[in-house]
Amino acid sequence: MSISNLEFVSYFDIRISYFLYYKLINTIYQTMKELQLIDQIRKRSGKAGRGVKIGIGDDCAVLDCKRDEYILWASDMLAEGTHFQVKDGYKRIGRKAVSVNISDIAAMGGTPKYILISIGVTKKMGAKAIKGIYDGIFEVCREYGIKVIGGDTVSSGKLVIDVSIIGFARKRNLVTRSGAKEKDLILITGPVRDGKKEHLDFSPRMKEAEELTKNYKITSMIDTSDGISMDLMRISSESKVGCRLYSDAVPLSGGLSLESALYYGESFELLFTMASGEARKLFKNMGRRKEAPKYFVIGEITKKKNGLVLVGKEGRVSKLKPKGFRHI
Repeated sequence: MSISNLEFVSYFDIRISYFLYYKLINTIYQTMKELQLIDQIRKRSGKAGRGVKIGIGDDCAVLDCKRDEYILWASDMLAEGTHFQVKDGYKRIGRKAVSVNISDIAAMGGTPKYILISIGVTKKMGAKAIKGIYDGIFEVCREYGIKVIGGDTVSSGKLVIDVSIIGFARKRNLVTRSGAKEKDLILITGPVRDGKKEHLDFSPRMKEAEELTKNYKITSMIDTSDGISMDLMRISSESKVGCRLYSDAVPLSGGLSLESALYYGESFELLFTMASGEARKLFKNMGRRKEAPKYFVIGEITKKKNGLVLVGKEGRVSKLKPKGFRHI
């Protein structure tokens, strides 16, 4: 039995379309599986108890400290094969392990102060490799005034680095994921970096976070570790709102695709919301100082019933896919 070229092409296109559809569904399934796992842990944990303002559900846990100050406490684990490859270089891996944690503190308007580091090392790693990791760790710590105060080292099948970070935030400057309100504008620092290329060499947006939280009323904020789509969904979920994202407004660094900015992550920009009046004040001050643009309006907060919407070219509207960087 023979088939024509046209029939073959049609058959081939169907197989490719099926493959891409399956890949998309699998990605969304894995993303939802991760979110469901977090939700299950959150439910089993119950109420955090006295002294805890925020537990599971934000970039950091928030604990009462002084009358005007909170303790911020976060942890990030990086695993070989998921977050880095050994060939990337041990020093760069060490830098990233600390930087991702600093980014979490920045996203809540705080200042990082202390870290504990636990490392699972492989049998192939020698003293030089371990030194390289700590060279990167201490380099970042010096840049941001952070002290290493403890940790642990064990044998492991693959290289794993877990950093627990402690920071502090003035109560008036604390920003969470849950404060976005209808008609707020959605902004991002940028242009958005290429997470696939720069995830080991980025600088946490501490200066931007400090400027924003000290001088403006920021209603919600998160870092884009998992992609604009996933992290905007987290803000929407915690704030119980919907959103409208304009694809043409997302600022992209040279060569970066919109697809990567929305769904890959690892760029560690700050995604935040503020009232339109505060945004006008922000851009007016930037204009007065004649600064290059570093904050960009990319959307607006809507009612929860509207869901997450992506507005594309020529005003075409579609649902914003709930997918992002896969950690599990």
